[in-house]
Amino acid sequence: MILARLLFSCLIVMVPMIFLSLYFNNWTVFIFVIYSYFSYKFVLQPLIDQNERQKRMIRKAELKQLQFQMNPHFLYNSFFILNSLVKTGDVERIERFTNMLGEYFRFITRDGEDHVWLSEEISHCRRYAEIQNLRFSRRIRLEFDDLPKGMEQISVPRLIVQPIIENAYEHSFDKMTEDGLLRVSFEMDRNEAQIIVEDNGRISDSEIEALKNRLDQTAEFDKMTGMINIHRRILLTFGDGVGLFVTRSGINGLKAVIRIKMPEMPVR
Repeated sequence: MILARLLFSCLIVMVPMIFLSLYFNNWTVFIFVIYSYFSYKFVLQPLIDQNERQKRMIRKAELKQLQFQMNPHFLYNSFFILNSLVKTGDVERIERFTNMLGEYFRFITRDGEDHVWLSEEISHCRRYAEIQNLRFSRRIRLEFDDLPKGMEQISVPRLIVQPIIENAYEHSFDKMTEDGLLRVSFEMDRNEAQIIVEDNGRISDSEIEALKNRLDQTAEFDKMTGMINIHRRILLTFGDGVGLFVTRSGINGLKAVIRIKMPEMPVR
């Protein structure tokens, strides 16, 4: 089957060139075209295919690394939350919490596809934020906007948003005893969708600048942090001009913006 397709492809190229070459009495043109075709087919195309396979392998490996980074730390805290709920005797909250926890771990540990619909990714993040809210509700307020309909069916690498929310809880708010604010919002236009995670935690300008530099020079860093992992996987999926970008938030903490390309709409 493959040989037949190859011969057919060769004939498509060769037959018109044979007649042209005979007409112009120029076999050099014919030889050059045949050489170029087979050079592409047997040299360049295998290299292109190999490069695509390597990209897929890198995405899967970096997703696995992110899964291993998150599981133990979050699991420990979850048991402490569950222990506190058991002491209160609130069966309804215990049931709700364990259901959310089960859904959370099912999402991050499942094998197979490393891409999901953005609606699935955001539903997972909302569950994660609600679990954390049980732990931090007295000192951190959560504002989580609804995902716009036009962004629901964007295919994205799995686990690109939750690590940013986790970073806010574990680092931005670690020294705050009250009045914390975490906000998750969304923006979109015809070409680009944005997922915005911002907080009012304590972070210096020099720390934000250092994080910017690490994201700009991901290839030069051996240590793969969660932020760099996310940025690299978005670049591998969507190409240049997108990724993870950080600035000072309007509420005085860190603002992390994930920029991804909108899928092309079919022409009617």
